[in-house]
Amino acid sequence: MFSILKKNMTILFIISFIVTFTACGSDDPVAPHEEHFEAIGTVIYDGTGAEIFRILRGVTNDTLLAKVGVLSDHFDVKFINEDEQVVNPPDDDDLSMGIDITDPNLLEIEQDEPGEFEFHLIGLSEGLTTIEIKILHGNHADYRSGLIPVKITN
Repeated sequence: MFSILKKNMTILFIISFIVTFTACGSDDPVAPHEEHFEAIGTVIYDGTGAEIFRILRGVTNDTLLAKVGVLSDHFDVKFINEDEQVVNPPDDDDLSMGIDITDPNLLEIEQDEPGEFEFHLIGLSEGLTTIEIKILHGNHADYRSGLIPVKITN
């Protein structure tokens, strides 16, 4: 009984140590905790400023479209805050946008400036895949959009 308690206390101590000394973006454990960009959704606009996609709390009924071998329109990314208002991306040099592609054999992402909150799609092959937009802070994501469906056609 005592050895189980001792083992559990050791595990608890290790977890507490890791949480305490791996503060976001800081090598100094006594530095103030940094604020994260808070979002609950993502909105994507085409080059004319028209909303073409919305995902809120990971749920959407929309699908982005791409064509094989064709560079899509320029897409701008904005976010939805906790009050469900559309807000501009964070204006912070420590934050950037990342995009994960579920099937990179079907789709490519092109950005004029890597990390900026804009992108183009290029279809590689017909099919369906998903992307996920992230707000990156150092080596981790402060925010993930949820899976965004993309349909690629000829």
